[in-house]
Amino acid sequence: MTQIQGEPKRGSGQILRRYKLRKMRNGDPQHIACIGGRYVTAHAAPTERTITVSGTARVELVPDEACIELTLASRDASMPTAHARLSAGLTALLAELRVDQALRVEQGAVRYAPNYESDGLGRSHLVGHVASAQVNVRTRDFARIPDVVGRAAARGLDRVDVVFYATDLVARKAAVRTQALEAARAKAGAMADTLGVALGDVVTISEGESSTNARIEVANYAAHAVTDSVAGAPAPPGSIPLTMSVSVVYRLR
Repeated sequence: MTQIQGEPKRGSGQILRRYKLRKMRNGDPQHIACIGGRYVTAHAAPTERTITVSGTARVELVPDEACIELTLASRDASMPTAHARLSAGLTALLAELRVDQALRVEQGAVRYAPNYESDGLGRSHLVGHVASAQVNVRTRDFARIPDVVGRAAARGLDRVDVVFYATDLVARKAAVRTQALEAARAKAGAMADTLGVALGDVVTISEGESSTNARIEVANYAAHAVTDSVAGAPAPPGSIPLTMSVSVVYRLR
């Protein structure tokens, strides 16, 4: 025998009694509502059938521009002397670089810091001051990089780093995203055909974070095995891999 439980509840001028059946019929819980002496039975909605697939696409971008990050520094027991020496070298370097129309020169702010040295016992003491400034030089002609670094070396170069990148990285994201969506669609269709069901409408679409790595590593090549859409040719040396992934939920008919 089916038992019911519940408590009367008042609302909007009439007594509303709700009861939840302890018995399950066809695996679905049932609810009974008594309104004005009439009983109504409501069945839980059937579970929607869906399939979730992911798609990943990858493209190799060839760098077309380089940023030469130059840090000039001057050290001296006197901060004014360190600053004057840095300013002289910085001014001369900027004048040399800016006459070359193939270079885009960006000047950063001058920074000041104390200069400490440590003795053999691990104790540090002040020995002077450091004045430094960063200059970024962008060029599409990679053959000019050694000349730029050489000019900076004669003007107080303290540190240098060269970053290669692709200027069309953002624009290429749209194409890679489309490839990832197409890969997800193809994967969902293949799974549906195998299982003998039909794909319905798209329920949700979510995009994962895009990733890129300018370093030349074995992982860059091994990643081809876990990518749904990727060029068949090997990646050229120094290429920048751009990977995007999506997740799509389809209804099943």
